[in-house]
Amino acid sequence: METLPSYERWVQHIVDIEAFMEINNLHDLIDAVENAANSFQTEVWWRGQTKNWPLLSGIYRSDLCGNENRTQCERDLTVRFLHGARTRHSHWPEGDYPLQLAMMQHYRLPTRLLDWTESPLIGLFFAVQNHDDKPGVLWALSPSALNYVEFQTKNLLSPYGEDVKILFEAPFGITEKENHRIAAIVIRHIDVRMTVQLSAFTIHGVNIPLNEHSLEESFLFRYEIPPKSKQLLRLELIDMGIRESNIFPDLDHLADELKKMAKLNLIPGH
Repeated sequence: METLPSYERWVQHIVDIEAFMEINNLHDLIDAVENAANSFQTEVWWRGQTKNWPLLSGIYRSDLCGNENRTQCERDLTVRFLHGARTRHSHWPEGDYPLQLAMMQHYRLPTRLLDWTESPLIGLFFAVQNHDDKPGVLWALSPSALNYVEFQTKNLLSPYGEDVKILFEAPFGITEKENHRIAAIVIRHIDVRMTVQLSAFTIHGVNIPLNEHSLEESFLFRYEIPPKSKQLLRLELIDMGIRESNIFPDLDHLADELKKMAKLNLIPGH
């Protein structure tokens, strides 16, 4: 019988593992982290969100651009933002397309980037913040396994490498070529929010959600948070120092956090 190459055996090992569990408290989160780490045997990235949202980057969402040509719409958004950003940001990374696209994503322009974090606690924070009537989901991603499936390498990819740079140049109209793959990439942190959130990114050259990829079981696990558990988890995260004002270090979020804590009677009256 033919022996599979070591990388293929590793990917098959991940596929063979049952990776669904509920997270009702932080003890369950620890179990999920151990499950993902032992299964992937590589670093793990995390993303928290409401259950029914696809793992799809913003530029591909159905409510954007109407019936227009998606490629042209993406380029128009990017160029228009670029024109305004140069006068509004004193350290705009002129000429560096990966950093510019990361900044656009950071400031909530729909791009082909999808946000992840290296911290399961921060991922869980985003999974439980809203929509108390709906389940949350904490996604665990093996960036190494994704890149092996898409590019046959276990390494994180540079946005400046030959295999990936087209994905960053296309939104700026630098190239007419398209790369219909998805990559887990390393982008330098150029904003304090990216640093405190331990930000990581995948970049998507195709409008198929990551959780509908034909080989998603080889690089992606899902952990569900029932609606009834969200409030408890929010309180436990506050106790662990995972707070809105820390994840978003600005005065607006500090004020919002203090109001929420007062409503929860976490700030004593006088």
